[in-house]
Amino acid sequence: MTEPALDRAAEKRRRILDAARLLFVRDGLRGTTMEALARAAGVAKPTLYGYFSDKDAVFSALLDDLSDALTAAFEAGMNGPGTVAQRIGAALAGKYGAIAGVIESSPFAEELYATHSRFSARFRALDAEMSETMVQKLREAGVREPVELNRLVQAAAYGVARKLLDETSVRAALPILAERLIAPELPQT
Repeated sequence: MTEPALDRAAEKRRRILDAARLLFVRDGLRGTTMEALARAAGVAKPTLYGYFSDKDAVFSALLDDLSDALTAAFEAGMNGPGTVAQRIGAALAGKYGAIAGVIESSPFAEELYATHSRFSARFRALDAEMSETMVQKLREAGVREPVELNRLVQAAAYGVARKLLDETSVRAALPILAERLIAPELPQT
């Protein structure tokens, strides 16, 4: 393909994903059809099917895009200032805050949240990488059972994020959660 053709293909793909983001938030995953996606993106249905085999593939591609934002937010928190508890809290707030920022206005937020990991292998791999990073940082900080503490913190953060759903509340709650769970486990100096 020539460069202008590649640019047009990338632009169409971006239009499809932008339309999908709006429709999934507005109508939910189950309520969004490929026909509605094609119409909202301004492409013919055969063109849409040329890019994505079905709406699950479109949703998976959206999640892959979102994973880039989650990675950046998580890394910013982990590389920021503060204790290990503060950095982990900031990283989790960044990760789950980014997700909440996308879905918080949706009446289908629960459906979207509940199905994200089922569709995206990249999301699952990202979660595993983040978990490994947290275990490593907890181990370096001298926590006796870093794997178990990480599992607890991760599960609690996921539950808080699923329950609160709005970005402001998620970003406020997760640093407190991390501080309360991790700080008591750090060796006293």
